This record gives sequence, structure tokens and C-alpha cells, in this order.
Amino acid sequence: MTKQKIEMIFSLLFFFFSLFLFLSIISSLLIVNFDNLLLIMLKPDGFFVQITRIVLFCGFCFSLYLYKTRYIKKDRKYNNFIIFGMFLFIILLLTNIFFNPKGDDLQNMLEIYSYKESHTIINSTKKLFFDSVVFIYFVMIPALSFFYKRRVYDSYFYQTYIREIAPSLNVSIIFLFGYVIQEYDFSNIYSIIDIILSIFSIALFLRIAISSRYAITLYSVVNLFLLCCGFIIFILSRNLLEQCNLFYASSFFYALGLLYWFLNISIKLEH
Repeated sequence: MTKQKIEMIFSLLFFFFSLFLFLSIISSLLIVNFDNLLLIMLKPDGFFVQITRIVLFCGFCFSLYLYKTRYIKKDRKYNNFIIFGMFLFIILLLTNIFFNPKGDDLQNMLEIYSYKESHTIINSTKKLFFDSVVFIYFVMIPALSFFYKRRVYDSYFYQTYIREIAPSLNVSIIFLFGYVIQEYDFSNIYSIIDIILSIFSIALFLRIAISSRYAITLYSVVNLFLLCCGFIIFILSRNLLEQCNLFYASSFFYALGLLYWFLNISIKLEH
């Protein structure tokens, strides 16, 4: 499978599921009979949790397939990456299945220690680690590397640790889409910081797209358009979104981006 085919497949998947999320939000807002649709989709064992597990399982199966069929004894870097992928996907899958307590259970656990506003603690702690890793590695490093490519590309650190496993523009867009799925609250300083970071990141990617307009693909243009539309929809529907656990939706797009990234890098290292 070529990188072009992978780009097409994952762009279509991103297009389908992002539109599905948009329609779920719009239906919950405008159609009386579907006012609880988004809440149902974002339950602890709801639709987004299940498809996240499917994506992670597919990632594990594919890495296992590569390990059994294309294990190259001479290429240590390729072998290590495939083994890393196997462990990464299986750990994330098992964590999602066995360490995914319901919100009520977490609420009761926190209430034992008399934490106030425990729902805020729950939402923050669930997203803190994943959002930090995603924002730093899959969003900011690729974006800043583009603008400072002369300094970054020639550095020892980039050439040794980042060059061969750096995410593509489309991969970063999918991760950024998962990151901007937030309950935006203009009265909360932390939410305002998220808004600023999201706007700044989207602006960077738009600037990259304009600078690379002769090399950028149609898939990247469409994905950027969906990213911008999603950010606007999430802000406008913040009253609805604050009732939902958006971590499950973010997790799905993180898993989708992770699988896309893994396939891209496995092809790059193989050749």
C-alpha cells in the first residue's frame, strides 16, 4: 500500500466521522426527537468508545502482521518501530477497555476526598496527558519545524530523533481536530488558553497550506476546511457540549491519527 492510498483512505474516514460528529451536534440542537443523540454517542460504552477500540485493534493487528511478514533482521530501526507500534496499540486498547470507569464511578471516588467541582477535575485529568502529548508532538513540532526548517532540519536532534517519524500535515490536522473538541467556556481562564492555542495552531496550519499551495493535496485542503468548520461549530454549540464527555470523541480522532501516522512511518522506514 502506497502513501497516496493511505492518505486517501484516512482522509475519507476523517471526512465521514467529522461530518457524523457535526450532524450529531446539529441534530441534538435543532431536532427535538434527537436532543439526546450526542449524549448517547458519548456515553462510556457509546459509539465513539467502541469505534476507538476498533481502530486501536486494527492498529495492533496491522503491526502484528508487519512483524510476522516483513521483519527485517538488518534494519534495526524498522524492527524497533514495528515492535513499538505493537505495544503502543495493545496498551492503549487494554487501557481503553479495562481502565475506562464511568463518570459516576469517578465522581464517587472523588467525593470521598471532598473535592469540590469534581466534574471539572474529571474532565481535566482525563484529557491533560493525551492533549499535552498530542499538542506538543503532533501539532506544534511539525508546525514550528516548517517555519524554522533551516535551523531545525539541520539539527542533530531533528535528524536523529524526529526526521523519520515526523507526522505529515494530514496526520497533524486529524490530531488537531481531536484537540479542538473542547467545552469552550469564555469565563474560564483555562478554556480561554485552549481557545488561544487552538486558533494559533489552526492559523499556523493555514499558513503552511498557503506556503505549500503548489505541493499540498486536495485531501489536505478539505481536511483543513473540516478543521476550521469544526472549531466554529464547537464554539457555537458550547452549551450543548459542556453536558457531554468530549474526551471520548477526542480519543477516537487521536486513535485514527495514530494509526495513520503509524502506517505512514512504517512505509517510510521500510523503503
